[in-house]
Amino acid sequence: MRALILDRTHNILADLPDVPMVGLRPLSALEAAMPLELPAPAGSRPNPRGGRDFAFVIDRAAAPATSRWLTLAETDDELWELYVALLLGGWRPAHRKIDVWSFGESDREMASQLAHLVACGEKRVTMGWIEGSKRAGIPLAYEGGLSIVTDGFGYPRLALRSIEVREIPFSDVDEATAAGEGEGDLTRADWHASHVECFTLQAERHGLVFDEQSLLSVERFEVLHVIGSARGELRQ
Repeated sequence: MRALILDRTHNILADLPDVPMVGLRPLSALEAAMPLELPAPAGSRPNPRGGRDFAFVIDRAAAPATSRWLTLAETDDELWELYVALLLGGWRPAHRKIDVWSFGESDREMASQLAHLVACGEKRVTMGWIEGSKRAGIPLAYEGGLSIVTDGFGYPRLALRSIEVREIPFSDVDEATAAGEGEGDLTRADWHASHVECFTLQAERHGLVFDEQSLLSVERFEVLHVIGSARGELRQ
């Protein structure tokens, strides 16, 4: 049996052994062989050599400090196939160079709500404060970039591709761009108030200063797949 253990941005815990099937419960046998306490599985499938393979999403701090982590691009073919099957529901990205992130820096409720707006077809634009994103270690969008968006707990909800990325001052965001974010009442006034609050809190967390001239990365994206949708049908 194999375990695919990921953090919330889908780096993969390396150097985990194959575990022999012992007893009648494959999950119990796997848990007994792992160097950390595991949450409920994110998915499983039969292993042709016996037992089951499992995937888990954990808080990275729960792993031993000496743990080695791999990006999706670095992992072996067997673990990649487990990732596609158990985390992406069988949907196969065009390549393994993927950014995994959630909307909002640390607000899990916001992350889930905004992912819902994308899945429903309301949201096709997202913005990030460039300086704040760099300080927080959040990857910046680039045209053609492939992303897996999670619900804030690390469970995938969407696959997106960036089709346009612009850098513009906060004060220059117009009505149409603000409405493209699909949030609030879709007016620029509502967008302005909510984003001043959001970016000001981000500035306070990281010892920065946000103002009207702060540069934003404004990304327009297309939805490639809603994870878990039976046929991937989307309202564009």
